Amino acid sequence: MPSSGLGSIVSWRLEHHSAGNDPAEVMPRTIAVVELDDGPWIFTTIDGEVPPPARGSVRVRFLPHVPADGFPVFTVCHAATETTERGRRAAQCANAPTDLVPSLPSALHYDSVWIRAALQQCEVLARADSIDSTSRSVIAFAIRWAPFGGAGARELLVAFGVTRRRFLQKVEDALRPRRTDTVTIRGLKRQLQVSLTQAWHSALPPSMPQSVPWR
Repeated sequence: MPSSGLGSIVSWRLEHHSAGNDPAEVMPRTIAVVELDDGPWIFTTIDGEVPPPARGSVRVRFLPHVPADGFPVFTVCHAATETTERGRRAAQCANAPTDLVPSLPSALHYDSVWIRAALQQCEVLARADSIDSTSRSVIAFAIRWAPFGGAGARELLVAFGVTRRRFLQKVEDALRPRRTDTVTIRGLKRQLQVSLTQAWHSALPPSMPQSVPWR
């Protein structure tokens, strides 16, 4: 899947391994689990020293090196550490690629593949502090009901206590770009807004059940 190459260290440790064919010769190596800003957690090798975390996580970016041990190589972003300021979790490291955006399937078939991709985008928005917990629930609900042409009045009343028209307005408000959003986050919001609008305004097949959302 496309990735910005940016993330945060979840866990790491320094280990020593044999260098070459001489078992007596050992070299230090830092291995880590990195949570990418795009969602997945991956096993990595860290190039250089890992500073102790002060506030927030240690930020890292991908290095296009050929891995010697099979793990992708990341390096610490010394100039772009993570802070608690809203929107800073999506901060860009110097020289990091910015043109790769997690995207939905090009053909909008609202199947399980699309739902997984859309829910992943929703999680990226939440981790970037671009949506709050309420907006996250609204967007996730809209995604799960997209294959059905949207939820019916009964489901919306039980879940949110609103009409269909009011719910769609809540989705639009949740995906409205914020001043602190990065270009990547704005792109994710735009993708979700377009695809959800298309799904919820499509005709609901008569044979489609209206009480069980797609899981």
